[in-house]
Amino acid sequence: MGQHGVASASRWKQALYVAVIYAVIALLFTFAAMYFGPQASQVGSTRAEDTIPGHVLELAGFGLLLGLCCMVVYGRKGLPFVFLTPVLTVLLDLDHLPAYLGYAQTIRPAHSFVFLVAALAVTAITIKALDIDLVVVSAFMGHMAVDTGIFAPLSPLSFQYFQLDPYRPEFAVGAVLCTLAAGAVLRTRVARASSRGGNEIA
Repeated sequence: MGQHGVASASRWKQALYVAVIYAVIALLFTFAAMYFGPQASQVGSTRAEDTIPGHVLELAGFGLLLGLCCMVVYGRKGLPFVFLTPVLTVLLDLDHLPAYLGYAQTIRPAHSFVFLVAALAVTAITIKALDIDLVVVSAFMGHMAVDTGIFAPLSPLSFQYFQLDPYRPEFAVGAVLCTLAAGAVLRTRVARASSRGGNEIA
C-alpha cells in the first residue's frame, strides 16, 4: 500500500475510533445522570415511535450535509468525514436509551456542553488532530440544531433545563462553520506533510 493509501486507511481508523469513543462517553453521561441526578430531574421520555425514524433521518441528513461541506473544501480524501459527521450526529441520541428501555432518566443527559468538553478532551489527547476536534464540535452542534424542546446544558453538573429552540439557528451556523474549518485544517495538514515528504496522517 502506498503512502497515500496508508494515510487514507489511518483517517478511516481515526473516524471509527472517534465514533466508538463518542458513543461510550454518551452512554457514560447517560448512566451517570441516572444515578447521580436528582429525582425531580428524572423525567425524560421517548418520542412517539412513529416519529423516531423521521427524526433519525433528519439528524443523519444534516450530518451528511455537514460532512459534504468538508469535502467541498478538501475534496474526496475528506470522505471519512462524510461518514463520521452523520454517525456522530445520530449517536448523541444514545442518551435516550434508558427511556427506550422503560427506565426513568434525565432529559438528554449527553446533550450538554460538559459532554462536548469531555469528548474533545479524549480526542485531543489521543488523536491530536484539530480537524477531528472540529468535526466532533460540528456534529454536536448539528444535532442540537435539529432537536427541539428542552435540555440541560451543564449535565451532569446541573440539571436546570432550558428551552433549546431559540438557539437552533446559532447551532446550525456553528456546525457548518466548524465542518468547513475542519476541511481547511485537513487540507493544510496534507500540504505540510507533502512538502516535508513525510507520512503524517492526513
